[in-house]
Amino acid sequence: MYGRPEQADRGEALRRTVQRLRREQRRDRPVEPPVPPPLVPEAALDPDLARPPDRDLHHLLDAVPQAAVLAEPVFDGSGGVRDLAAVIVNEAAVRNPYHPGQAHRDAAEGRGLSLREAYPGLWTAAFADTVAEVLRTGYAARGVPVRWRGTAPDGSTRTRHERVTAHRLGRRLLLVWPEARTEEIARAAQRIARVGWAEWSLHEDRLDVSPGLAVLLGLAPETESILPGRALRRVTETARPALYRELERLLSTGEGIDVLTELYGVGRPRRIRLVAEALREEGGPVAGLRAVLQDVTELSESRRRLREQEEETERQARRADAEHHVVQRLQDALQPHRAVLTGLGVSTAVAYRPAEGGVGGDWFKVRQLPDGQVLLAVGDARGHGLDAVALMSMLRHALAGLAFTGALVESLGGWLNRIACDEGDEATATAVVSRYYPDRHLLRWICAGHPPPVLLRAGRVALLDPETGPPLGVLPDVAYRAVETYVRPGDTVLLYTDGLIERRDQDIDVRLEALCEAVRTHAVADCATGPDLQELVDAVVREMSGPLSEDDATLLAFRFEFES
Repeated sequence: MYGRPEQADRGEALRRTVQRLRREQRRDRPVEPPVPPPLVPEAALDPDLARPPDRDLHHLLDAVPQAAVLAEPVFDGSGGVRDLAAVIVNEAAVRNPYHPGQAHRDAAEGRGLSLREAYPGLWTAAFADTVAEVLRTGYAARGVPVRWRGTAPDGSTRTRHERVTAHRLGRRLLLVWPEARTEEIARAAQRIARVGWAEWSLHEDRLDVSPGLAVLLGLAPETESILPGRALRRVTETARPALYRELERLLSTGEGIDVLTELYGVGRPRRIRLVAEALREEGGPVAGLRAVLQDVTELSESRRRLREQEEETERQARRADAEHHVVQRLQDALQPHRAVLTGLGVSTAVAYRPAEGGVGGDWFKVRQLPDGQVLLAVGDARGHGLDAVALMSMLRHALAGLAFTGALVESLGGWLNRIACDEGDEATATAVVSRYYPDRHLLRWICAGHPPPVLLRAGRVALLDPETGPPLGVLPDVAYRAVETYVRPGDTVLLYTDGLIERRDQDIDVRLEALCEAVRTHAVADCATGPDLQELVDAVVREMSGPLSEDDATLLAFRFEFES
C-alpha cells in the first residue's frame, strides 16, 4: 500500500562495523557510577551553574518555537540528580503564560533558577530517573509525561499535564515542551519540504523516524520507529553499495556524510539527499547516528533540465557565432571597403561601423557610368544576419546593372521597389539613389524612406530637403520624385544610414542636429577643401557612434572638385 516491496540487504561490511561498535560499547560501559560533583547546599544553588554560555547558543534556543530550558544537573551526595539549575530559558518559555516568566527572566539574567521550585509537581522519582538515564547514555527521552502547577491566563492556579522531551547536550540537559500546534507545523513543514529526520541507536538497534521520513520510506505517517535493516532495504539496488560505503565510513571514523541516494517509496524511486552525523559518548565509540533526509527529485530534475537548456543555449551560441562569421565574410566579400572615382571631378570616401553582436544590411554604390555620369547611392536592408546581407547584395547589384541603362533615378527607384516587393513582405529597405551630371554640375536624387543627405558648403552644414517616398518593398506601384541639387566647387554631400543617427533615448531631430554639428566641427580647412575627405568621415562616425550600437552605420561622402 505504501510502496514497493522491501529488497534484500547485503551490506556485510556495514553489518560487521555495527557489530564491532556494539561490542566496544558493552566493553567500555562503566560498571561503577561516575563520581558525583561536590554537594551543593539545599538553600541556594551555585550561581556558577547558571553562568551564561556563548551568545550563539542563546540565540539558537530563542529561535526554537517551543518552550525550552537548558539546565545544569545538581547532584546529591550519592551521585543522584536532585535538581536542575536553569542556564538558558528561551523566549517561547518566557512568553508562555503557563510558564513562570519572571523566574525565567531571573535565570536569563544569570541569577539561577531551580526547576523544582519553578515547576511544582514536575520533579518526581520517575522524572529524576529519566533525567539520570539521559545524562548517562546520551539518548533522548521523548514524550516524558509530567505534571506541574502553573498560573493560567485568567489568574487561576491549575495543574497541567504535559509531555516533555529531554536531550543531553554535553553535561547539560535540554528540556523542550512540545506544543500541539508546533508539532502540526513541524509535520506540515516536513510534508511541504519533503524532508524527514532519523536517529539510529546502535545500542537499542532502533531507528526513530519522523512522520516526514516515514512518508519518504513509503510507510504510514504514524510510524515512529523501525528496524534499521528495514529502512536500508528501501534503498534501490543501484544506490545501495554507495550508501553502505558512506554509512560504514561514518560509523568507523565518526565523520559526517552528505550523499545522494535513491529510495523506493510511493511511485517511482525518489532522489534523496542524506546528511548524517555520528552520535557518541564523550571519549567513547560511535553509538549511533542522526540523519536528515530530503526528497530532491524535483530539484534534480530541474537541474537536469537547466543543464540541458544551458547546453542547448551554448550550441545555439556556437551556431550563431558560426553564422555571424559566415555572414561577416560574405558581407566583406560583397561590400567594398573603398569608394574611388578618378577623372570626373568627384572625390569620395566611406566609413563603416558594424553593429555590436550582429551583421546589418547597410550598402553603398559608387560607379562611373558609360555615359560619363556617376552613380552614388546608400541603402539599408531591413534586419540583421544572412537575410539582410542577401537582400542588400541583391539590391546593390541590381542597381548597378539598372544604372547602365541610362534611366533616370526616378525609374531606378521604381525598379528597385518592384524587385524588393517580389521578395516578400519582409524584404524592405531604405535608400538614397543619385546621379551626378558632371557637365551640368547637377545632382539628381530620390529618397525612399531614408534620412536626408547633408550638404557641407563653405563651412556651413544643412540638411537637403527630400521628396521622401515609401521604403523599397512596401508598396508595389510607387512613383518616386527626384530632387535636383546644383553643386559648387568644394561642396561636400554626405549620405548615411539610420544606424549613424538613431538612438532609443534621443529624438531623431536632435540626432540630425548632432550630425550636422559633428560635420561642421570636423570640417576644418585642410579637411573640407583638401585631400583628406577620409579623415572627415572617420571623425564623424567616431563622434556619432555610441558605446553599444545595435545597428551598423555607413557614411559616404563625395566632394565636387571642378573649376567654376
